[in-house]
Amino acid sequence: MSNAAELTGKFGRRGLLAGAGVAGLAALVGCNSNTAPSGGSSGGKLTGALQVWGGVPGENGPDALCKAFEEANPGTKITYTRYVNDDTGNLKLDTSLSGGTPIDVFISYSPANLFKRVSNGLAVDLSEKLSATPELKKYAPGADQPANFFSDGKAFSVPAQASPSIVFVNQSMLEKKGITLGDSWTVDEFNDIAKEMSGDGVFGTMAPVGKAHLTLGPDMNYAEGGKKSNFSNPIFAEDLQRRLDFQAAKAAIDQKTVLAEKLETFTQSVFLSGRIAMLPSQIFITRYVSNTAEYPHDFITKAMPYPTLAKEGDKWSEVAIGDNLSINAKSKNQELAWEFVKFWMIEGGKYLIAGGRIPAVTGNASPTELTASLLGKDAEKVFDVKSFEHALFGKEPNVPVDTIFTAASEINTILKKYTDEVLLGTRTVESWVEAMTKDADAAIAAAK
Repeated sequence: MSNAAELTGKFGRRGLLAGAGVAGLAALVGCNSNTAPSGGSSGGKLTGALQVWGGVPGENGPDALCKAFEEANPGTKITYTRYVNDDTGNLKLDTSLSGGTPIDVFISYSPANLFKRVSNGLAVDLSEKLSATPELKKYAPGADQPANFFSDGKAFSVPAQASPSIVFVNQSMLEKKGITLGDSWTVDEFNDIAKEMSGDGVFGTMAPVGKAHLTLGPDMNYAEGGKKSNFSNPIFAEDLQRRLDFQAAKAAIDQKTVLAEKLETFTQSVFLSGRIAMLPSQIFITRYVSNTAEYPHDFITKAMPYPTLAKEGDKWSEVAIGDNLSINAKSKNQELAWEFVKFWMIEGGKYLIAGGRIPAVTGNASPTELTASLLGKDAEKVFDVKSFEHALFGKEPNVPVDTIFTAASEINTILKKYTDEVLLGTRTVESWVEAMTKDADAAIAAAK
């Protein structure tokens, strides 16, 4: 069974970034609302018009990016349409693509949606173009370490975003405890420091850092090539028991409070209010740190790289890829569309990072420039700026790209239910292993 067929309707969120919001109506935003009848090259000069659809609001970077492309290529006109990345918005995009709406470039925010479009013949095979472009060669099939999603061994998209998890740290609490951090740390060191920083009404962290994903890497929930689940692997039980131990020691917030206050969604509130000292998360938290009007606080936020299993680093990093750019197979402007995709990938980072999206390729922008764009004006008042540059761009990540998604949505639902039960004290860890293995295996079998 191909990935495309296997994925349709069966993907869960783990391993890929979510899109840009789930509320509001799709709005048309553009660098230029005019259109031209064709696109291509005239004596080496790019000309023509493109229609580009994505889930990020235009004002959060895409408008500036397509305007920059127009300025670099006089004679081109780019119109960017925002579709909301929810079920309704994705249906609108799929219907438009299938119905012949003149879309040239589109962006997918989950493997399920991407491969459904691929299986419907709506995306161009980019494999050869990626292989022939030095800056993008690592996203082509046959790379030493996969950094892209493939269907039947071909690349029908290229990920514009690679978002690493980092750790946000309350610098004042560090200083109060007399703790000095280096440039990196291990999982065990992070968890020990979290315990040390707990007390006096402060929790060290939301939850301890686990080892399963860093150890197992891609497709960690599956065994035997996806034929069975992998939850009988002892590392899952070890991670879960550690979470229980942290709750009992009051080094992490108990799950009853997490659920009651919806802290899995609003993690920024407990960090910026000083209830937790350290928060492993992705960079969307930076916009809340900057918003001192809504989240007043008087401490500097330091960033640390995500913990590793060993001092010398790991085979796998805690990083996700997303914002997958594809060219519509029905586009009449495919040459121009490819040039735009390349521009988005190689030159687009400096326009998109201000909206909170870490570029997969830094291109001609330096890490210092990108960090400044991300953190915004007067960043030094609330951020340890250099620490963010190091945490985000100090090391090339080893991206664990999942390849198996069988019954992933069902498995994620089961996983949350049983894990909540353990953390709430109504199920044992041993029972979790038995139930997760049984129900996940059944879900996989039913999906075949």
